[in-house]
Amino acid sequence: MMKLNKRYFRSIRTNLSFNLVVTLLTILIGALIIAAISTAELMNDVYNKGIEDCLTEDAQFVTMLPLSDSDISEAEQKYSVKIEEMVYCDDEKDDYVLRLAGINDKVNICQVIKGNAPASDKEIMISERFADAQKLKIGDSIDICGESFRISGYMVRTDYLCMLRELTDSFPDYSSFGLAVANRSVVSELTDSRSYYAVRYQKDNSVEFRKGINSDRRILNYTAVNNNIRVQSALNQAKLVKSVALIVAPMLYGIVLLLITLMLSRRLKGEQKQIGTLIALGYKGAEIKRHYALYSLVPGIIGAAVGLVCGYAAAFPFSEMYFNFFEALPHTVRVSPVTAVLALILPPLLYTLVSNLTVGRMLRKDPVEMLRQTDKKKKGSAFLAGRSLPFRKKYRLRSVFGHISRSIVIVTGIAVSTICILMGWITKDSADNIVDSSVDLIPYDYSYMLNTTEFDVPDDAESALVSRFETSDSTLLFSLWGYEEDTDFFTMKTKSGKDMQYGSYYMTNAAAVSYGVSEGSSFTFRDLITTEEHTVKIEGIIDDNINSAVYTSTENAAEIMGYGKDDRNMVVSRKKLEYDPDTVMSSSSRDDYRDSVKSAVQVYYKMCYIVILVGFMLGVLSMYLISNMMIEENTINISMFKILGYRKKEINSLVLSGNHILLIFGILIGIPPALLVGKSICASSAETTGMLISLYVKPLSYLITVIIILASYVLSLLMVSNKVGRVEMTESLKRNNE
Repeated sequence: MMKLNKRYFRSIRTNLSFNLVVTLLTILIGALIIAAISTAELMNDVYNKGIEDCLTEDAQFVTMLPLSDSDISEAEQKYSVKIEEMVYCDDEKDDYVLRLAGINDKVNICQVIKGNAPASDKEIMISERFADAQKLKIGDSIDICGESFRISGYMVRTDYLCMLRELTDSFPDYSSFGLAVANRSVVSELTDSRSYYAVRYQKDNSVEFRKGINSDRRILNYTAVNNNIRVQSALNQAKLVKSVALIVAPMLYGIVLLLITLMLSRRLKGEQKQIGTLIALGYKGAEIKRHYALYSLVPGIIGAAVGLVCGYAAAFPFSEMYFNFFEALPHTVRVSPVTAVLALILPPLLYTLVSNLTVGRMLRKDPVEMLRQTDKKKKGSAFLAGRSLPFRKKYRLRSVFGHISRSIVIVTGIAVSTICILMGWITKDSADNIVDSSVDLIPYDYSYMLNTTEFDVPDDAESALVSRFETSDSTLLFSLWGYEEDTDFFTMKTKSGKDMQYGSYYMTNAAAVSYGVSEGSSFTFRDLITTEEHTVKIEGIIDDNINSAVYTSTENAAEIMGYGKDDRNMVVSRKKLEYDPDTVMSSSSRDDYRDSVKSAVQVYYKMCYIVILVGFMLGVLSMYLISNMMIEENTINISMFKILGYRKKEINSLVLSGNHILLIFGILIGIPPALLVGKSICASSAETTGMLISLYVKPLSYLITVIIILASYVLSLLMVSNKVGRVEMTESLKRNNE
């Protein structure tokens, strides 16, 4: 066996391109997958630990009647919970809003990152990312809500992992909103201070708790942590990164396995006489398999090892990129032992498995046939033999159809490269589309959620009745809107083109996809507080991918919500209104939506560029290897062409141009799967961003994808074109003498 393996080491030089390309592809794929999965796992671990260490709320709620200290103590004992009032004040400057919150003792406590906790009423801690954006440092002074404070340190509150001013926002902008904390007594005394309650359950009794508090103090708003985008978006982002990596990895490794199969099949056909001789000399099939396994095992081992190192190095920029979307919890970049072991074992294992299957197929042949090389004459040599065609055309067609397995690998490689590149553009285009078009479909410019039903409505505004609901089989929430019959705002058409009929129920597309509801079907939901169930018929779907909502008449909404028929709690308008801040629970504008959506889709932009780069590299390396194989297979022909006086350019055209038609097939085959994968990623957006990003592809993106594929193809041909010039004229005579 040792003597047999010497053949392998002698052949390394002659197969250097194969070993190099497979190694590079293994490194590239391994580094990408390791970095992505490690970052996703690290984000999940760090944020979950922070949520637990900081005693993050299980829910937050607002009541119509305030809870006294004795009410809180009584509820804590009765329901085995921890309740704390969250006091805060928003200081609105020209270019940012800074929220000053009181330091808590029982729920949503702070984690000090740098510096110290406030030692006096004139000191605060502040979010580090906001401080960096505003160029603030520890020791600086800052005016908040009319008071001057000294920054004593940086902190994180994990109920603000994603720094959003309102829960209706989608993604943070650290230059425009941040959080600071001061002693609770200081914040409570500020004129514009507001509050809500946070609860942490000791056991699974949330329904009982909600019913009890609601009966005594009337809960106006309740948001469980599963529906709190400030907390969940960080965890969902980790899921998104990991899911994309797991989708792309099998496709990329599949191409490498096909290349290994093609290379080994080609080598085995060329060496079947030697294999027959080895069998005749008494070598066992297992020994021959082990020998040929080295052809794929060595680049697999080297690629896996170097890929692990590169993946660990790449995890640093990956982590920085994705962690920067959220609050700066302390973390150390690492690769989990399980990921590291799998990264080292899987490539060599898969490559060896494919090698054994390929060799095993050859060993099933009769050794006598191997010695006689009865299949040495390829089927391609007889292809079009009886057809009267120009030599150049016949030669190219034989190159394609006379080597079906190679052609399949070429088409598959181009198709996978197309999938990666087009999937990147699909993600970007779909994200752009929701910014450019979906925001404009919102029927109002400003909205104000009030904590009272007694307020004035200006002439150019309109009142509505709004509350949020859940379903029994989903953690997602939606808003039920009751609008006036003579509305000037809620005049949207359904996707089928029908007008909304007052008194019927209509659902936005974002909600319909999330809940699996279609036009004409029934929809069952329940009250967040009482868990009372309601079933309605959805008459139509509205083309709104941003808001998860159901629209109906104010009469229907009032009956479901338990309000009086004339009660309203929302005002929508086309211009900004002024209400007493104490009565405004939340407010939003079209511009707020637009800025929020723009921030939300930034993560998709970063993802798309990475996938496009991988697709380009895959196309270059795979086509380079296959083109190099073609030159080696046609060495005798190239030598003969030179003897006959063909120029280098003409020889390149004859030998390599046959793949041009395969390029077209590969691109066309790759487009449908790219659309399917892109649609799958977009469908997951409702969970990761709170919006539904519909599949959208610009015609220009198809063109750019084709150009990138062509560029990778041309680059691969340029890389191998010089090899034609290095083929000697005497090569054909040498082979004939053999």
